[in-house]
Amino acid sequence: MPFSSIAFSQCEALFVALVGWVPGIPGFAIRTLVYKCLFKRLSGMAWIQPGVTFVSTNRLTVGKHFGVNSGTYINAIGSLSIGDYVLIGSNVTISSGQHPIEGRMPPVFARPVIPKAIVIEDDVWIGAGAVIMPGTTLRRGTVVGANAVVTRDTEEYSVVVGAPAKKIRTRDGAP
Repeated sequence: MPFSSIAFSQCEALFVALVGWVPGIPGFAIRTLVYKCLFKRLSGMAWIQPGVTFVSTNRLTVGKHFGVNSGTYINAIGSLSIGDYVLIGSNVTISSGQHPIEGRMPPVFARPVIPKAIVIEDDVWIGAGAVIMPGTTLRRGTVVGANAVVTRDTEEYSVVVGAPAKKIRTRDGAP
């Protein structure tokens, strides 16, 4: 790993830790300003609660009206694009990197991460405790139920639940 990448990741971790726990309205404002500098793009004001962890922020693009709750882990190592009007509940995991597991050698720990981009389109709500797996797209209007594990792309305005997540209905009430 090049020194510049290591230096960026260490500075990023320091800034995320420093601003991650500032309470109240000042905390939201400070986090928005810092993340506007760290993210590839952050449009508008972000409502990022204390205790959210971001990794590989320079590969993270976020639209306007973005809210994320405490305990959430977002890793954009394989790139992550988040649209407008997106809400992310508490303790959600979104990671765009995958570890290869086939074969016995080398050990999994020693294998490089495979980057797999995640796309979260506009008007998406991800419920508490959900996991969004690498390489998936959450289409416009998707609602992900609490503790769901999204392993494949969703349909527009679908409501998905379970592990692995399955569509149970659409937001307009049609099957």
